Amino acid sequence: MRKYLLFWPALLALLFLTSLPANAGLFDDRFPSPRIMAMGGAGVAVGDGVWSPYYNPAGLSSLEKIQIGGAYQRLYNLKFFKNFFGAAAYPLPQKYGTLSLGVQYFGVDYEGESLSGEYTLSLSHGFYLLKDIHSSLAFGYSLKAYNWDLGTSVGGTELGSTTVMGVDVGFQASVYSRTFVGIYFLNINAPQVGEVAKYDLPQRFVAGVSYQPYDGVTTSLDLNRLAGQEETELWGGAEFSVFEYVKLRFGGTTNPNRFSAGLGLEVEGFQLDYAMRTHSELGETHMIGWTYSF
Repeated sequence: MRKYLLFWPALLALLFLTSLPANAGLFDDRFPSPRIMAMGGAGVAVGDGVWSPYYNPAGLSSLEKIQIGGAYQRLYNLKFFKNFFGAAAYPLPQKYGTLSLGVQYFGVDYEGESLSGEYTLSLSHGFYLLKDIHSSLAFGYSLKAYNWDLGTSVGGTELGSTTVMGVDVGFQASVYSRTFVGIYFLNINAPQVGEVAKYDLPQRFVAGVSYQPYDGVTTSLDLNRLAGQEETELWGGAEFSVFEYVKLRFGGTTNPNRFSAGLGLEVEGFQLDYAMRTHSELGETHMIGWTYSF
């Protein structure tokens, strides 16, 4: 009897996932950085260390230290959604850029039962194509393995799993170390998951600019276009250094209209960040994350 009681929450949760417009679909491009989330998600032109591959793998090129990180996101403040991130980045010798390895889990759980699980493993590389004292141009790519585990049926039968590969590429350029531009293509190889009924994984094109008018102030603006959508999304935000170790962030998006805010604390290589983002119809999303450089 208990198995049949689990069936309805599972069905409702999966229907809820697939009905959300470009926000929580199968292997949607979910993001792990509370810093960028608080800035409205505008990160294509902003290097963010170990989290750069999720926004633009070219941003790895600016990382000079080994860095590790972890993050947890509570989508729409719903406890049956589980979303975890982990990553590590390692700068290579000389001018070979930086390699990173990332993992992500997104699942629907109910009373200890896993109803659906999405696992993503990514290997990313970012490096400079040219760099001098005034400007730079970097390129990056990510190779990703998507695995979808369908969980167990109400009768106890394993429903199986499927795996597919995806490729992301991006460019990032800077002028006088204050103006940055970037472009990013998510799933440029148009991967599909499923054997009988094919499901297109999300493809997104992002172009944006970031400007640092003063030391301690960063502004960012992105134009996002999801394949199959008629409207372009506008994401933007800003970061301010209030004290030596404390930063405040604000941002917003269009289509749908959302607002975000957060703060960060950085002490001796350790950074702790929190972000919150509203939604016009659903609950707010909360995220907490950390990184450590050494």
